[in-house]
Amino acid sequence: MGRGGRRWLPFLLLLGALFPASAPAHPMPDSGVAVRMHEGRWLLRLTLPFDRLAMALISTGRIADPGPGFTAYPVPPERAVRDYVLANVHLASTDGQAWKLHVLSLDKPAANTRNWTVDIEAHAPAGHDPRRARLGYDVIIRDVIPDAAIVSVDQDWQGGVLPGHPRVLGKLERDERAIVIGGTEGAGFSALLAMIALGIEHIAEGADHIAFLVTLLLTAPLAARAGNWIAERDNRRVLANTFWRVTAFTGGHTLSLLATSLGLLPAAGQGVEVLIALSVAISAAHALMPIYPRREAWIAGGFGLIHGMAFATVIRELELSTTQTVLATLGFNLGIEVAQLGIVALVMPLLLLLRGRSAEPYVRRGAALVALAAALWWACSRMLGE
Repeated sequence: MGRGGRRWLPFLLLLGALFPASAPAHPMPDSGVAVRMHEGRWLLRLTLPFDRLAMALISTGRIADPGPGFTAYPVPPERAVRDYVLANVHLASTDGQAWKLHVLSLDKPAANTRNWTVDIEAHAPAGHDPRRARLGYDVIIRDVIPDAAIVSVDQDWQGGVLPGHPRVLGKLERDERAIVIGGTEGAGFSALLAMIALGIEHIAEGADHIAFLVTLLLTAPLAARAGNWIAERDNRRVLANTFWRVTAFTGGHTLSLLATSLGLLPAAGQGVEVLIALSVAISAAHALMPIYPRREAWIAGGFGLIHGMAFATVIRELELSTTQTVLATLGFNLGIEVAQLGIVALVMPLLLLLRGRSAEPYVRRGAALVALAAALWWACSRMLGE
């Protein structure tokens, strides 16, 4: 190397240290295996990067090699993916007895995702422990280097694990492609506490439920006179108004929540979501002008039945046993009540402070109009399926 080249050598070495040539522009995603433990069966959700899955299918001869110079990985047929997965996922009891596996669904990568999703149902052999098995996993990690699969338990009621808070078990790689999966015992109380937290979180994230409760409370310190709202000076009546409205709403959604969770009522769909939006609109309109004075508790109870059907969606997705469903429903409902009481504790002192003041109609109408506009937007978007 000449003197000029030697002068640039330190700079080139620094660039090499900062930007190593072997570093990819973006880190490649790992595969994932999320296990949901139900009574008598497991559900395994495989998350497979589309490019690595295509490479594995090409390397094993399951799909044609596109040859040099291709610009995009081929999209494999679902049958090829299904056969490849079933040939490379092995679940067995600790004594080696194979579990029965069945692919429930395959979802191709959506426009904004990079992964295939494969759901597998697994059943333990008769007479074997349904909560402990050895997973042998060769999908992609045997055929493509580098790759790894993160294994986690995503749901285990007895172990206190609920969706959204997985228990990571480990990482499978080319040289270590097996892991023992076992549910923990005696943690049902943890699951109950998790359901309470989930109920609180559900209300905190549910703007439509919060809007309905707030509009329900807006008129609790008021009385209807000649088609208008005036201040109710009897504090006992204000307390009774608040108590009966909140209690009726609670009773309504508790009944429908339990009935829907147990399958006695159909799962909430688009129609129920639209009705929830309309319940907010009606309650907001009532706060602007008395529509059903002195019948607020009855209306709250009726609308509570509708809201409860939507609440139950979370529990139905867990696919618990009857006993577990009842416990989960009670915990989830308790969390909802804690959140609702928190909203009441925040809103009612402000409404009582405004009662009889000149600013009260402006605050009430402003809040009601915002809720009404939001409710109409929710109703339209839900009817359009957005």
